[in-house]
Amino acid sequence: MSKRWLGLIAVGLMLALPLIARKTAGDDGKPVQIEAASPRVVRASILASGNLAFREQSLLSPEVIGRVRAVLVEEGDRVEQGQVVLRLDEQVYQAEVAQHAALVRQQRIHIERQQLNLANQERQWRRVSELHARKLLDDASLENARHALELARVELRASRESLQQAEAGLAQARERLAKTEIRAPLDGTVMALGIKVGETAVSSATGIAGSALMTIANPDSLMTEINVDEADIARIQLGQEVAVYAAAFPDTPLHGEVDSIPLSPKAASAAAAMQSGNTLARNYSVKVRLRDTQGLALRPGMTCRAEIYTSSADEVLAVPVQAVFSNNAAGTETAKNKSAPPEAHHVFVVKDGRAERRIVTLGLSDDSYQEIRTGLVPGDQVVVGPYKVLRHLKAGEALRVEPAKPVTGRTP
Repeated sequence: MSKRWLGLIAVGLMLALPLIARKTAGDDGKPVQIEAASPRVVRASILASGNLAFREQSLLSPEVIGRVRAVLVEEGDRVEQGQVVLRLDEQVYQAEVAQHAALVRQQRIHIERQQLNLANQERQWRRVSELHARKLLDDASLENARHALELARVELRASRESLQQAEAGLAQARERLAKTEIRAPLDGTVMALGIKVGETAVSSATGIAGSALMTIANPDSLMTEINVDEADIARIQLGQEVAVYAAAFPDTPLHGEVDSIPLSPKAASAAAAMQSGNTLARNYSVKVRLRDTQGLALRPGMTCRAEIYTSSADEVLAVPVQAVFSNNAAGTETAKNKSAPPEAHHVFVVKDGRAERRIVTLGLSDDSYQEIRTGLVPGDQVVVGPYKVLRHLKAGEALRVEPAKPVTGRTP
């Protein structure tokens, strides 16, 4: 054989080797990862976000206007219910009390005078009546005496009413004087001070300067207010278990339970509605009672995320969620098959080295696993990835099993 022919054969072999290699690799099947269907704990949940807040919290505002004379506490101090925490200048209100007290005394003196006058008119009436009975006085004198007696009685009643009015004014003045001493409405801790000595406290509900004195809260009443979407609120029930993750401690779950479910949605601000792009969206502020804060340095107002467990299934057959496909899922090979039953779900199982398609019935699901009620038995080797292979996988195709990567997500 000539060298020319030997060279052509060598070139042909070099061109054929890649094709032979690809053919050999194709005979090994598509590379997939599998996981055995096995019993697990599956917990369906709802994710939401919110803030930490105190259930027992009071924002102290003045009920009278006055200059702050003394602030008796500092931020972080423990206070008891009824304890005086702040004093306003009381001189004006003391003078008002003295003025009303003088009015009360004056009305009492008027009553004494009217009582003396009434006693005198009663004596006059008896004397005139006797004289009239003896025909010594005419009828006109008798009528004048009766009128004077009735007038004295009316004046006495009027003086007594004036006394009650004066006493009511005195009580109001004393109440205003008492309000110059601001007392703690509950046992707790001073969380914030909004005023200093010498500043003027103003009784107002509009949030102007001087209307907020201090905030007192019970640290043991820390709770979470989470915003649940209207699509999920129907699944929330009292007593459901909740895992709360504060932004400052993202890896430490705080265990709690649903304590309050509102009947009306939370009013959203116009800015929030414009930012979300949906003015019709509604959220419900669900309150979650924390069982134990685990000694963490939590503060009110901290943002947090919460996972509300709505239902749970113990030791049910489950597979990773990425292994389950719907027949109408866009882009999958099954969706292109018009003969497939609508709204059915399926998985692929390794059977004798090839892909076998199984129709399954689903149950609960969580972030990582999906409950399978029918279609699989424990130990079935389910194809779980990779997704770029799984989404185009067909029944009967040869498979090559590779080591499975660990599934990320919540540990049951």
